[in-house]
Amino acid sequence: MRWNYILFETKMLLHNRKNWLLGIAIILFFPIYYLQYSQTDIETLRDQKNIEAEQFHSIFKAFPEEMRETKEGQNIYDNLTEQASLINMQRFYLWDEEENASYIKDGLRLNELRLELHEAGNKGIHPNYIFSKEEIHKEIALLNYYQKHSVSITPDPFVASNYIPAALDTIGGLPFSLLVLLIGSSMLLHDQQNRSVMNGLPVSFLQKMFSKVGIHLGQIFVFLVAGIGIGSVYVAMKTGWGSFTSPVLLYSSGNFTAVSTVHYVLLQLLAFLLISFLLLVASILVNDLTKNMYATVLSIVFLLLLPSLLLSAGIDASWLRPLVMIDIGAVLSGEAALRFETASMDYQHALSWFVGLSLVMMAVLYMKTKLQYFPNPSVRGSQN
Repeated sequence: MRWNYILFETKMLLHNRKNWLLGIAIILFFPIYYLQYSQTDIETLRDQKNIEAEQFHSIFKAFPEEMRETKEGQNIYDNLTEQASLINMQRFYLWDEEENASYIKDGLRLNELRLELHEAGNKGIHPNYIFSKEEIHKEIALLNYYQKHSVSITPDPFVASNYIPAALDTIGGLPFSLLVLLIGSSMLLHDQQNRSVMNGLPVSFLQKMFSKVGIHLGQIFVFLVAGIGIGSVYVAMKTGWGSFTSPVLLYSSGNFTAVSTVHYVLLQLLAFLLISFLLLVASILVNDLTKNMYATVLSIVFLLLLPSLLLSAGIDASWLRPLVMIDIGAVLSGEAALRFETASMDYQHALSWFVGLSLVMMAVLYMKTKLQYFPNPSVRGSQN
């Protein structure tokens, strides 16, 4: 009977025009967003190195002459001179892919010198020209990845392999959450409108709920994968596929590591899957309380916005961090950890929170259902 019920719900879902319209919106987002993305002024590696080289004119000009007369000052000046030389060599290497190994070697040495200046206190250097340790470790992670996997260090930022992670980060967070809530908002509508008929089915309430969640989750994931596929093909026809082994920086436990693009996208998809499951379970729980799908969507959206609202008002919202992690793009990039000044806001904690909150809400839903449909034996005995 449960299988028949799943087939029945699937047929109902396939005839839901609202969900198909939302699904088309998800699918079309990926090719349409590229029109804006392709107009973005993305700083290339050559641009970055040109800016770094130009900065040394100001660094040397502002360096205190009296410091050069000391041993410590001369060591710092020599360090800066070597850095300038290494950056100019890197600019030369970027024009020839056969010089990738030399670029990486000089880059690792360059960042080693930058860390030495941090240990020396960056004396005599204007704060505007100091590379933070975070930026240094990011570049080291990328250089180590290039060295280990022998991939091109000058990828085209507009190819499909670089566009898809950026598009997923853009649609993630509140936009994707709102789409999931709207798709799942009518899960209980048919049951509420035909309560007498639906209550007569030999399927428990929880079985109905998990069947609905599973079917809607599958539909959302199909829409998402279809959007990624169509978006990838569209971008590939415009500029090319690129390399899905090219590195992307990933934040974890206070550190940055470089992972392949395909690894990063798979982490994004896993997070989207868990977020969708969490939101669908939450919508069932809230809908069961409010009996109104609009109130359900607005209530959950308000909860998701609450951490940002409190933070902008200067109120401590640390206890709402799990809700902030819904924006998985900010978590993977380390932006969320920087914003809330905590190293624990990484993808491992985020995925754990999504699973944990889902289990808690399922437990609440189970207990509520048990109390609702199974009266207390003592009360039933007293009525007899």
